[in-house]
Amino acid sequence: MTGTSPLDLLAACLPALGATELGRGPGQELIIALPVTLSDGRRPVYQIHVSVTGTSASAKEVTPTLLPAFCPERHINADGSFCLYWRAVDDIVVDDPDAALAWWETLVRFLQLQARAARRRRWPEGQGRAHGAAALHQYRAERAAERLGDPIATDMQEGRLSLVVRGSGAEGPGIRVMRDGDRVYAVWLRSRRVVNQRRPCLCSEGSRPRPQTLRSCSDHAEAAATLALELHSMAEQERRFWDVFAGYKCCGTMDDCPLAKTTPSPVASKAAA
Repeated sequence: MTGTSPLDLLAACLPALGATELGRGPGQELIIALPVTLSDGRRPVYQIHVSVTGTSASAKEVTPTLLPAFCPERHINADGSFCLYWRAVDDIVVDDPDAALAWWETLVRFLQLQARAARRRRWPEGQGRAHGAAALHQYRAERAAERLGDPIATDMQEGRLSLVVRGSGAEGPGIRVMRDGDRVYAVWLRSRRVVNQRRPCLCSEGSRPRPQTLRSCSDHAEAAATLALELHSMAEQERRFWDVFAGYKCCGTMDDCPLAKTTPSPVASKAAA
């Protein structure tokens, strides 16, 4: 299929998906009806608008019907397009039939996660990227966690790690890395190093009868500091992301959505009027 356009590669996958082409728009645009099988046996049909630029494809509902028009918590952008992946790291280049099918499989998985999110009113843990520039720091934190290995790598993947920033100490403020609310270790923010490097390592070597210390175990002292600092930067960028959208209307489908805190309540709006 050499020379076949990315849009035609995507269209060629439709029979395997049980999808139907409804039409094409100006330029590289495709409109389809896509049935998505859910865990409870339901099979809702989404009308999807696919747009191709170069070898990258994006998708959104033709008219927001089964999904919100905009919801950062559900990875739906202000223009209705879906955040299927982070292009800087895991972009899908639609340049052959396998890549086209992988793109569709990613879209179907995204829509299945949307159904779970709507039911649980929160995005499934470990199934999405952080918002905006925070995604870069999330990626770096994941790589640092991988260097440390389990249990930290799995904790990071499952979203069990959080931070507490403490007041100034001998070396300025410190960052406490927490697992399910319990302190794991701390890092000095100014000097960018773990507070106690004589402690047992965070990897499996640290749980042996004669544990390796953090400072003597490979590059794990540096990896632990990087993990904490990137989690800190990730949290800062998340706050900046939500600041940009302060005042945008919340769709009301997700619990604890930051937009809900900045959207005027109907009672307040009526009183103001």
